[in-house]
Amino acid sequence: MKKASKQAVFPALRVAPPPSQQRSLVGLKRLMHERNLDPHGLEATVYDTQGCVLSGALHEAADLPENTNPITEPGTGIIFNGDHNLLSLEVGGPVVAQSFDIYYLHWGFDSTHCVRLGSHANYFVTAALQGCSIFVTGDPASPTVYHLNANSAGANAPNDAARYQAKVQVMQARFNAARKVMGGSQESSASASMHDYMPGMLSTAGTAQLEYERGVSGASWYHVGTHAFRSFWKVDQDELIQFGTVFGVRESGRWSFYFQKRSRHDYRYKTWTSGRTRHSEWSAECHRFWPA
Repeated sequence: MKKASKQAVFPALRVAPPPSQQRSLVGLKRLMHERNLDPHGLEATVYDTQGCVLSGALHEAADLPENTNPITEPGTGIIFNGDHNLLSLEVGGPVVAQSFDIYYLHWGFDSTHCVRLGSHANYFVTAALQGCSIFVTGDPASPTVYHLNANSAGANAPNDAARYQAKVQVMQARFNAARKVMGGSQESSASASMHDYMPGMLSTAGTAQLEYERGVSGASWYHVGTHAFRSFWKVDQDELIQFGTVFGVRESGRWSFYFQKRSRHDYRYKTWTSGRTRHSEWSAECHRFWPA
């Protein structure tokens, strides 16, 4: 997982979800009504600790064939096979020499999924993030991790900023209700939301900052001068996206959790010798968020 500080990591699940139980989130409906929020997801999907342990292996996305190991962000239809500086974390696939045990937490639209971790594995990951919130609470030796989605929230919001904020509020309220049922204190809790891992997709200012960081000028066939050996490239048809990955690492019996802000720059380029072709490259920022 040390590679996650430099390379973008995309979790790719290759198996079906394990068995789970539904737990009623007592008091959630009243809480949501008082705050004028959408009362969807009145139950939590709870997974058995050991049942979430799968085999994981890291592969360079540039080396994985699309026909056997497709890498795609859910709902976008974009294929990442062949991308540069991207690691595909193959979860539940065939065991290979570099495989390791890892907890994997599933997700669903407008729902709450959680699992309490233990010592069966030293790594944790959940599905790739496009707006969900991840909460961690409890004892560092055996924390409980929540993956919440509020896809339907904010449908009638007057603008994007209000819609995103409504989603974050709904997920926070659901977590608060779930924590009262499942255990864990407010003081021991922390989260990673869309505002943390994908700010470049949430506002005009955020997009402008992302374009600045990636050197996108908006002009047709502009020169890329970031590196000396690329100074003769000319680039156009830029496409920028930014999403997130959350993972956990267990060291000396204690868990720590990190979110990764991963950005993809896809563009067409031409050089003196190559003609015109496309190139997709990722950058990544990694930040610890729990323990806070």
